[in-house]
Amino acid sequence: MRITIQKQALQNALQTVAKAVPSRTPKPILYNVLLEARENRLILTGYDLEFGIEVTIHADPANEVPILQIEGTGAIALNSRYLNEIVRKLPHKLVRIHVSDLLVTLQSGHATFTLNAMDPREYPLRPEVHDDRGFSVSAETLRDLIDRTAFAIATSEARPVLTGVLWNYANGYLGLGATDSHRMATYKTEVETRQDYALMEAVIPGKTLQELARTLPQDDTLVSVRIEEQQLLVEFQHTRCFTRLIDGKFPDLSRIIPQTFKTTVILDIETLQNCVERAAVLARDTENQIIRLHLRTENLEISSHSPEIGKITETVELEDFQGEDMVLACNARFFLEALKATPGSKVRLEFTGPGSSFVMTPVTSEQHFQLMQPVRQIYL
Repeated sequence: MRITIQKQALQNALQTVAKAVPSRTPKPILYNVLLEARENRLILTGYDLEFGIEVTIHADPANEVPILQIEGTGAIALNSRYLNEIVRKLPHKLVRIHVSDLLVTLQSGHATFTLNAMDPREYPLRPEVHDDRGFSVSAETLRDLIDRTAFAIATSEARPVLTGVLWNYANGYLGLGATDSHRMATYKTEVETRQDYALMEAVIPGKTLQELARTLPQDDTLVSVRIEEQQLLVEFQHTRCFTRLIDGKFPDLSRIIPQTFKTTVILDIETLQNCVERAAVLARDTENQIIRLHLRTENLEISSHSPEIGKITETVELEDFQGEDMVLACNARFFLEALKATPGSKVRLEFTGPGSSFVMTPVTSEQHFQLMQPVRQIYL
């Protein structure tokens, strides 16, 4: 294997695939990035057996200054951390890579590195998705869907299915939903399909989706999504991301949504968020990070108390109030994460009672929905 490549192109690709390289694994080969030089392209892969990223760099002779020149094909596996650091510090804009058995030579300017490599045949096979059926969505929209739902996944493996995010495609809409049994977040949006097909459901690992969101372009680049044989494949530009699905029956989220409410309020999200952040300073020292909400016609009073530190009380002006006065307590961190995930500038909070779950929705949209359980019951 012999190639010459622009340093910046190689560095960008390595940084992307490194997101799928595990920090800990019993399989040493997985600490490596797989480099495959083919006839007219270089493919770089990072894979932790659950989540994988492939980036392809094409050799285009039409370019006045070629990004990549393939002088000899082949494959090699190199330690991701060291390769990333070395390439980032190379002195010249071009890098020449030569592989001989399991020794790799990198030359750039007057610098030469010789690295020990691993046999690429030890690298695990990546899953293949052959079904052409799927849908397209912009990178910005997909990242928005993930960011507004995946934070609500369970962190405990007691119920593995709750560590995932439910994807549901039906009638031209893609909906994502997550719950850890204490809170829930759902969001849906219209997507473009290449062809009609039946209802599709899949549970995707939540942490994988969060990593995918960080990998997506920061614009409206069109992203292709396909699901087949326990695998999700997301493709955009010259990048492929793939992940396994989670087996198990995801709970029916529609069954836990309250239908009637005793109290409804509307508030400015930024004002409420700032107030909760201040109350959370003391709530961090308490079990479940408890803050107290006192809803009344004039305002919302938010307070927290730490026996060792002290107490904070603050009122927030309501833009609308309907129903009964109420007092309840909730987890400050959960509440803040929910507010940060809510689109728009105004939020509607709907309460069924001091000991029951309450609903959070943006005033301007019906496509984002959150539900949260109070920490404990507090009576007036």
